[in-house]
Amino acid sequence: MKTQKLKFAILAFGSVLFTSCTSLLYTSIDVLRPAKVEFAMDANNLLIVNNSVKQPANMGHKTELYNEPAKNIHLATDSLSIFCLGALTEEIESRDFFSSVQLVPNSVNKTHDFLRSRELTPQQVKNLCASYHSNVVLSLDKIKVNDNLMESYLDESSSFLGSLELQFETYWSIHYLDRPEVKTIQFNDTVSWESESYRRKKAFSDLPKRADALVDGALNVGHKSVDQFIPHWEKADRYFYNSRNKLMKQAMDSVYVKNWKAAISLWQTAISKNGNAKIKSQAANNIAIAYEITGDLNKALQYAQNSFLFMGEMTAVDFDSFRRLSDYISDLTLRKKEAIVLNKQLGN
Repeated sequence: MKTQKLKFAILAFGSVLFTSCTSLLYTSIDVLRPAKVEFAMDANNLLIVNNSVKQPANMGHKTELYNEPAKNIHLATDSLSIFCLGALTEEIESRDFFSSVQLVPNSVNKTHDFLRSRELTPQQVKNLCASYHSNVVLSLDKIKVNDNLMESYLDESSSFLGSLELQFETYWSIHYLDRPEVKTIQFNDTVSWESESYRRKKAFSDLPKRADALVDGALNVGHKSVDQFIPHWEKADRYFYNSRNKLMKQAMDSVYVKNWKAAISLWQTAISKNGNAKIKSQAANNIAIAYEITGDLNKALQYAQNSFLFMGEMTAVDFDSFRRLSDYISDLTLRKKEAIVLNKQLGN
């Protein structure tokens, strides 16, 4: 796989921004998360194939008006798979994960059975790979949407609320050239809009047109699905303690210029030369974050756990600090497990 950009970025963590809040300094870091689905390491040339049957116009579309019984309506959904796959292909290409990415937008499924999801046959996979010079096929075998246009009256505000909710189900399969194994995956996504007004008609008129909403929803599903197939970046909140202790203040001066080695040394000195359990806990917390930013998850977890132990020596602990540290230890533990998966997905 073509993973050079991801490998380079895994230690960079993007930009680190700081916002001061009394004794806390907030920072947001970029964390690389593994994909839910793992491709074979030699899967370099991806072919995305539309293998779906269009949803019947009389299936899955409901309208519920205030004080009226629900009604099923007819609405065409012919192009949802094309919009979904077009957005997915664009996103995958932008990640530079595969050597090549190609799309077969028009469905290769010639049946008319929407209710049954049919996977590509081995012969179809072989023919498609030969035609497009690919060695792995990602197939959309079914896309289903249940959409509900609802109207309700809000007594507390004497206003009307219009809402449009789309619930998508997508069924995928991954096939390899000359390999018998097939991996199947199913995802659920919800897209919704709301509009409130004292005028009944306006509550509905401010919602998107239903047909447009279906297209927007399919595009949204395509864009979101890429994170299921390729490692992706997520923002994570972190909090440094910025106390009045002299060593802690000196360490924070190093943080502002991203001199992590100097900051860690000062925090370690604060731990060894201070009998105050609160200062030691805060310094250990800060060291953990610094090690995480510089890419050493083992030491990050070690110091986060030390911070928790020091916190246990304090006479009083505020709930927010306890919860924040507990969540941080859980996240670091998860990241260590994910690092094993990421190394495999990135070919490290």
